[in-house]
Amino acid sequence: MLDMERAVKPRVVVSRCLGFESCRYNGQIISSDEGKEMRDHIEFITVCPEMEIGLGVPRDPVRSVSNGEEKRLLQPETGKDLTEDMLDFAKSFLTQRSDVDGFTHGFLGKKKKTW
Repeated sequence: MLDMERAVKPRVVVSRCLGFESCRYNGQIISSDEGKEMRDHIEFITVCPEMEIGLGVPRDPVRSVSNGEEKRLLQPETGKDLTEDMLDFAKSFLTQRSDVDGFTHGFLGKKKKTW
């Protein structure tokens, strides 16, 4: 019989706003019943990419915008193109985390996120 206390939990990167911290653009948190149910079975690695690239809370929303084949991450209210900042963060996040390399089983984000 498998000892569940000693079993290795899968590591999943999750948006910090999904039940962990009030860090959405409007300062709110998204309640996630699924996330609460999984906490005993999964090791969550939380991250708020928008905060990691220097955006505060509250902040103007960002949008993923397609222009043909190309996708850009824009903040329409300010006119900022955050694409390169987000790509740099993502690369850095994944390469600097020794606990993520090869052992992460997935990413969990909001339904409409495309980054």
